[in-house]
Amino acid sequence: MIRALHFALVLAMLAAAKATSQESKPINPKRPQVRVEIQTDKRDYAEGEPIKFKVTLVNQGILSVYIAKSWSYAGGGIAGFFISIKQLSGKPPQAGCSGAADRGVLPDSRSPERVLREDFVLLPRGGFVGLEDQYRECAVDHAGLYQISAIYSPNDLNTHNVASLADDKSFVLAERTYSEPFTFRVHPAKATALSPKPGS
Repeated sequence: MIRALHFALVLAMLAAAKATSQESKPINPKRPQVRVEIQTDKRDYAEGEPIKFKVTLVNQGILSVYIAKSWSYAGGGIAGFFISIKQLSGKPPQAGCSGAADRGVLPDSRSPERVLREDFVLLPRGGFVGLEDQYRECAVDHAGLYQISAIYSPNDLNTHNVASLADDKSFVLAERTYSEPFTFRVHPAKATALSPKPGS
């Protein structure tokens, strides 16, 4: 009995020491601490119903974060979100997925300081930006189980030019951030009963 109590005490002391060691590890404030969340407006749909979603980028860090003033769809030098749907079960659609945005590459003679001031916004701790829309890029035509995911891409054409301008209270987000997938289901459409013919 004494040995059992001693063993339990040793385990408790080791667990406490491990927890203290983990808590004492310094947090790197310059490490991006942002989160992307996405979800659809419902968990269950009928075939043919529009799939509406909401995606947000949240600053959970200690410091404020500079992001480009574009948080719609990303692509072609435009910062923003990539949205995708993965089908887990059911009959796959015949049409493929496609769609991209593009931004013309023009000479920019502005200084990095001016670019940061004009093209970027400071997202404070706890602040967020987002997008609400209907998913259109790839039709969800058939009943089945699906997952919707999002990526926030900060790669505006000028991100690399302003990344070094951050101070001890802020930084420029320069890494992609991935959401956890959100699962939803599409159910078969209910069959519509045929109306009887007149006189039958």
